[in-house]
Amino acid sequence: MHLSGQTPLFRAKNLEKHVGIAPIYLKLEGSNPTGHKNDRITESLIQYAMDQGHQKILVYGSDPYMRSVVYFAQNKGLDLYGVKNRHTLKQQKAHPSIDWLSISKNPRMRYEETYEQYAKDNGFFFLCETDNKPFIRTLSLQKMAEEIYDKVPEMTHLWTQATSGSTLYSHYHETLRQWVNQSISSLPNMICGTTHDRLSSMSYDASLKEIMTSSKTMLLPVDPHALKETAHLIRKLENIVVSQNEAYALSAFLNHSKTPSKEGVHVIVLNDGKSVINVKEISKQAQHDVDDLVTTTRRLLTPYQDSIEETKDAIKTALELGYIFTATDKHHIQGICVIVPTGFDAFIPSYHLAYIGVLKDTKGRGLATALIQQAIEKTQGNLSLHVDKTNKSAKKLYEKMGFIHAYDRMLYKG
Repeated sequence: MHLSGQTPLFRAKNLEKHVGIAPIYLKLEGSNPTGHKNDRITESLIQYAMDQGHQKILVYGSDPYMRSVVYFAQNKGLDLYGVKNRHTLKQQKAHPSIDWLSISKNPRMRYEETYEQYAKDNGFFFLCETDNKPFIRTLSLQKMAEEIYDKVPEMTHLWTQATSGSTLYSHYHETLRQWVNQSISSLPNMICGTTHDRLSSMSYDASLKEIMTSSKTMLLPVDPHALKETAHLIRKLENIVVSQNEAYALSAFLNHSKTPSKEGVHVIVLNDGKSVINVKEISKQAQHDVDDLVTTTRRLLTPYQDSIEETKDAIKTALELGYIFTATDKHHIQGICVIVPTGFDAFIPSYHLAYIGVLKDTKGRGLATALIQQAIEKTQGNLSLHVDKTNKSAKKLYEKMGFIHAYDRMLYKG
């Protein structure tokens, strides 16, 4: 089970009202483990290195790239090495678990070529941000496009951000696959927001030109001065945080969405976009009104509900001996998670996730993921839960977060 992927995709109704176009969906790639869509690529590269029999990884790249590699490599128990020089001083302090090596640059090679040669000579697998490994990169990002089509097969416009063309290749390949399999009846418009410089450089890419001429694809330059306003607007409208560097897709949409040709079903990919979620523990604090918490829990769990007596019993026990977490947005509870103790240390997990629910209008924004993650951290993973057999989306989420199907629960009814 991949740790990356299966990121939130939700309908942005406030944005729809602002621009007068509907429906609009936002794909929040900032919900990946280290906060960026590139986690999909890095996780696959780490798996590829393991499949090739490598235990030692030499990594070289930007701070975000380094964080991503460290996260997935350590999850697999691989040995990490970095390049020790004046350019990586900040990274050396941030990642003391990495073994930093002094590697002399070959004057006849670029830095990346020098480090790649060192890796080959010493049995390392070299992970460099500028080394595309296009087959892995394309397949990894293609999975993101598949997730979109699974939920919005009627999509007519896909808005992304273009930096090198790999994102465009990935979406194009998945779109053709969906079309060949007759999962979609027509090819959507693919619009990529980018800088003027990248637009110029990508215009020389022959394979990219082929995609442009054989599909409904556009590359749109975005004014860098509009990015700050774009990031501010989406936070105000939808409580979504996106960095200015990753706001090109949304900015392209906002600046080119007023024409009639933009009518249809729009999906906008935000490479590091994520919900502004304030998750906090409210158990073991000041006295809470149990009846109010019961009412809130039952409201958020519709249609899955126990009796009022059962819910009240769980709430009271969680307040005293377990945990209750809430996800709030502007001081209003949008989601709740109730954890009760089981009384066991080894026979079964010590804690059980009794209830988790979010407001209907906030589903798909990542609130449930944030609540479950907090529960896992607080219980140190000593946690079980029940899930309805027909609730496939919930099962996917739980499996992604590390839960496995262990047994079926049966209750005596006489």
